[in-house]
Amino acid sequence: MHVRRFFFDFFAAGILVLAASTYSEAQAPSTLLIRGATIVDGLADAPLRDRSLLIEGNIIRGLPPADAPAPAGAQVLDLAGKFIIPGLFDSHVHWEAFMGELLVNHGVTSILALDNVPKAVRARSQDAHDIPRLFHTGARPQFAPNSTEADISEAMRTSLQSEPDLAWFPQYSGRFSRAYQFAADQAHKAGLMVFGHSDDAPGAIRDGIDILEHVWGYAEAVMSPEELRSFQDGKLLTWATQLNDWSKLDGMIADAVGRGIYLNPTMTYEWGGLSRRALERELEDYRTISNPDLVYFPRNVSDSILARHRQIKNFSSRYDSMPWVSKLPAADRGEFEIGYKNVREFNRRWVAAGGKIQAGTDIITGGIPGFALHHEMEMLVESGLTPMQALKSATSWSAEIVEGKNKARGEAKVGSIRAGNFADLVVVSADPLSDISNTKKIERVMKNGRWVELGYHPEYFTFVRPARSLAAATFAPAISSIQPSSVKAGSGPVRVALDGSGFMMTSLVRVDGVSVKTIFRDPRHLEFDLPAQAIERATPNPYFAPGPAQNTGIIGYRAVSIHVFNPPPEGGTSNTVQQMVLPN
Repeated sequence: MHVRRFFFDFFAAGILVLAASTYSEAQAPSTLLIRGATIVDGLADAPLRDRSLLIEGNIIRGLPPADAPAPAGAQVLDLAGKFIIPGLFDSHVHWEAFMGELLVNHGVTSILALDNVPKAVRARSQDAHDIPRLFHTGARPQFAPNSTEADISEAMRTSLQSEPDLAWFPQYSGRFSRAYQFAADQAHKAGLMVFGHSDDAPGAIRDGIDILEHVWGYAEAVMSPEELRSFQDGKLLTWATQLNDWSKLDGMIADAVGRGIYLNPTMTYEWGGLSRRALERELEDYRTISNPDLVYFPRNVSDSILARHRQIKNFSSRYDSMPWVSKLPAADRGEFEIGYKNVREFNRRWVAAGGKIQAGTDIITGGIPGFALHHEMEMLVESGLTPMQALKSATSWSAEIVEGKNKARGEAKVGSIRAGNFADLVVVSADPLSDISNTKKIERVMKNGRWVELGYHPEYFTFVRPARSLAAATFAPAISSIQPSSVKAGSGPVRVALDGSGFMMTSLVRVDGVSVKTIFRDPRHLEFDLPAQAIERATPNPYFAPGPAQNTGIIGYRAVSIHVFNPPPEGGTSNTVQQMVLPN
């Protein structure tokens, strides 16, 4: 699969390169002095209101005083009343080639792709206007808790051959300690930071992780053995309700911050359905993907993304993986709300302790490429970060990924507005520090010293195979048994129970093709009332030849067809079972 993807991405890059080169030639590098705008450089704690911005070719040369004379031959651009922020950096992307235009149009000029992106595509991304700069993890090193040091060394050598900007490791647990520590040491010697999931955040930090994906590793670390077993057995709705022992957590946060660990909490993906602005964001996403020029945006993906704004990630065996918030019983809704509050408080305490958060979206599962990063910043502000801190999380703090362990790879040339950096920036019409949502009011995007032609192009991408489903997408259910399996004709409504799998809170039973009210018990059990009119008679029997009237019932009493339908996103129809209708 990886081989096919390599050639597909390479082919896609080749299709787009001609258009990109034509556009680049039309905007040859020159000297540009921008005056009048307020500059938020992604580094300082306050905006720069008395500076201009000097760009030569694709490099920022400096931030001279506002009234500094323009260099000879320079173009001067007055952006009075506007605000300039660094090009945004999404630090958590499951890269797909169709994302490029969307990311750049929303000001995302750099991403970390959790993938092995072909070298030709990465090289093109540095200059092309319709794709962000692609930093990547390369081939994920394959090792297990029982791997030998020789096996781990070979896995790391293989991974390093793909020239990664970061080491993306398997999910950490206590069983991984020895192997993880050995692999992390090799990654650090190569100058790379280590990024990954963890079921024990303090243990992963001890054994070499540098950037924590998600927050659950801290909740599991403070659970009692009984609570952890309950969680692992699917008896808890969410890990986040246990993220509340602040006497322990504050010490863990202090230790992590002291070690320079980063947190990548993916708030929109994990918790967006509980945000007070969830429906507003759903509408924003809908307006974006309904643009007719985005004809290439896959329908199954757009349906799933829109649904995410009304769903919440569930970890119990009581519901499907992404139940609809509006259908939750009040007690369970309250439990999720407590967990959401705990996670926001954890984020706030992390940054208050001096820690850095990296705004990563987990796209495509985490939202519309590009737009999702603005939503992520909004949710970080909802957590208690200031707009400046949220903006840094999507610029300079995220860009530090590519600097490597202890800056072994040098200063990042992206993610901030400073001399020597690439000229990647975004012009917005309103102050993002008064309202972080103003980052969405984009008027211009510059990448590599050239203004991007904003807009979408229907021919930008063509899927030559179906788009992949999102993580936790719904699927077709299956029925294994029906009880009772037969009913008496004319018996009136009968409560029927279906056993199977893949049942959801939105599953719908259909009787002879007609939908009926469905009662969700859990992902393996549904109930419904068989309508009286469906079983009012057991005849006619279509198999008997004409002759004397009899009631032998040798073959062929009437059967009622029953199946279960899971609605979009994705979804599908189960197998059909037959409810036999027997004569009285």
